Amino acid sequence: MIEFIHYCTIAGSTVNDFDYGQDEEHPDCVALKLSLTEKIAELSNKGVHDFLTNAEQGLSLWAAEAVIGMREHLNTPCRLHVIVPYEEQAKKWHKEVRERYYDVHEAADSVTVVATQYSEDCYQVANQFMLNRSVMLLTDGGNAYLTDYAKSKSKHIEKVSSTIHQ
Repeated sequence: MIEFIHYCTIAGSTVNDFDYGQDEEHPDCVALKLSLTEKIAELSNKGVHDFLTNAEQGLSLWAAEAVIGMREHLNTPCRLHVIVPYEEQAKKWHKEVRERYYDVHEAADSVTVVATQYSEDCYQVANQFMLNRSVMLLTDGGNAYLTDYAKSKSKHIEKVSSTIHQ
């Protein structure tokens, strides 16, 4: 049986939730990404080595890239597990973001597809899948359903600083 004691779900706001949208050079975005990377490093130093995310545009994709970067450049024992809500999740994204998404898939330790087609609840099912396998949630607070579900399952919740949810 797999033990999920060192597993952390990372999810939160999408690019549409931020005032700066897809402008990753915006100072608030740079600060959020730095805070996210620092928090992942802190958790890794405390023994959390498996990170689950759906790699959605925004916090989740940035987290996936941070985990990969830490593993490649800092030689940390982090593992990345991408949980895809449905097969064509990134089909309508801008080409460069879609390429980053697939680069994350390629570098991930595992990729699990929850549904073959989009449905109204596919993201909720993916979120539940991740949280049911994790001891904690790392978020900016941008996904109320996810945070409420984590609380209902008595998961530890860590927040990264973000200008939109303070």
